[in-house]
Amino acid sequence: MNVMLRFLISVAAALILPVFAVANTVVTVGATGSDRDSAIEAALSKALVETLGSQVFSVTTMNGDQFHSMATAVTSGRVHSYDLLEEREIFDGVHVRLQVTLAEKDIAGIVPEEIKTWDQRIEDVRSWDQAQQLVGEYRRLLDEFLIGPRHQLNAGYAIVLRSYDVSAVDVHQITGSIYVDIIVNQSWWDTYYRLVHTLAPQGNQVIPEGPLKVSNDTAAVDLVSSRRVDKSLRYDLAHPLPVRLSVGRNVANFILYKNALLVSAQPMTEDSAQTGYQRSQATRGEISLTKGNVVGGDAKIDKRKSDMQCGSVEQGASAVYCGQRFTVKIPFEAANEAEVIEIMRRGVKAELSLYGNHVCEHDCYLLDDDPADDSDANEMLKQFLSRYLK
Repeated sequence: MNVMLRFLISVAAALILPVFAVANTVVTVGATGSDRDSAIEAALSKALVETLGSQVFSVTTMNGDQFHSMATAVTSGRVHSYDLLEEREIFDGVHVRLQVTLAEKDIAGIVPEEIKTWDQRIEDVRSWDQAQQLVGEYRRLLDEFLIGPRHQLNAGYAIVLRSYDVSAVDVHQITGSIYVDIIVNQSWWDTYYRLVHTLAPQGNQVIPEGPLKVSNDTAAVDLVSSRRVDKSLRYDLAHPLPVRLSVGRNVANFILYKNALLVSAQPMTEDSAQTGYQRSQATRGEISLTKGNVVGGDAKIDKRKSDMQCGSVEQGASAVYCGQRFTVKIPFEAANEAEVIEIMRRGVKAELSLYGNHVCEHDCYLLDDDPADDSDANEMLKQFLSRYLK
């Protein structure tokens, strides 16, 4: 990202003027960082997320094939004060616990125009009469919102290069781990789920669609918060996204699927089910960890650094992690620490990747690299800047 773009984003964040009233709130949060300052910054951001919920979003942009992300919780003017309740050193940094007072400010102004537009569209769909409630119309709406896998990656997640640590040093090289945060953009996904809830089934053949949850060592659609939709829409709903994450030559492979990160696992579908049990898995919206042609993945997740509110399940080399933030741990080898710093300076790259023979089972061409789609995230950024740099 060039210097001018960094400057514009900083100015945009500073000029945000909220107008929607939120009562003063006091929350107690804990967080960990590489040092005291980064731990406090992480705790303040966590306080905002807990209080503002889906209003905290992220802006992403593509620069060539490089994926950049800027968390846009916008702390400026939001944090009235905080008290440091606890500070202690741990093996990989510092842990703090804060009592944070959030000032009364409006946050409506930081919601992207795309979300505001769809809020109105969703209200319009709720008022459709029966003649308008057609599967074809529902398919068109989903296509307009999701656009394609690349847009889902750009809009549905923020990918942030977090830190690194060194585990061993010898004369010729150092080894350690690089940490990358995958943050679920809850604002965008909440809008998607609200859209799904307007799609009234037109027949008896239905499937559940909604966020995932892990219960009794099984990852599946959360039936409490899901909506049953026509089975014929199954290929039009949110796609599993096979991702190749790289920092320098260091790579991790996994699948992002709604509010979950999958390693050597994927949603069970009726098309791929081969037994009666697998077909029942597909009907319940379960994630398969044992399917014969399951997608390979090698990502390692630091569960302690992650925020997995809806659980996780691990079975051999397969795993499903469900939550709001996943910290991917990527091993590295380098000649010295200066080389590691240079790798970190170059940033993180996230690509849609056909890294297995069975990543997708329908419309696989959608995962092909299409530079034309790069404009999606750039357009979001332009809207953000134009709104606050007038």
